[in-house]
Amino acid sequence: MKYFASLFILAAIIITGCSNSESVTYVGKTLEYQYGESIYHVTFDSDSEMHWEAVAGDETGAKENENYKAEWVDSQKLFITWVEANGIGVSQILDFENGIVYNHLLRGREVNVGTGKISWIE
Repeated sequence: MKYFASLFILAAIIITGCSNSESVTYVGKTLEYQYGESIYHVTFDSDSEMHWEAVAGDETGAKENENYKAEWVDSQKLFITWVEANGIGVSQILDFENGIVYNHLLRGREVNVGTGKISWIE
């Protein structure tokens, strides 16, 4: 009986330890998003609040604080979504391993799809 209890505890530790321990730490850090000539700096202030600012391109100077929801797809891919103050719905997959952001923007009933590059700002 002790053997099975010990095995169960070990399995629980392994499962719990693998679930998020290898995920990328992003809270408190800033990512640079690049879509062609447009560059945005996105700072994750907490696990539900972030700040973005356009630093190059057509929207230079635009900035906003947002509330977001995030969920890990796997240890290197984060699904994140929010609604901007102007009503645009943003859904993204941040692929940290490959440095790619997969972006869907919802404006009214139109969806724009694109990709960009992401990198950490030190």
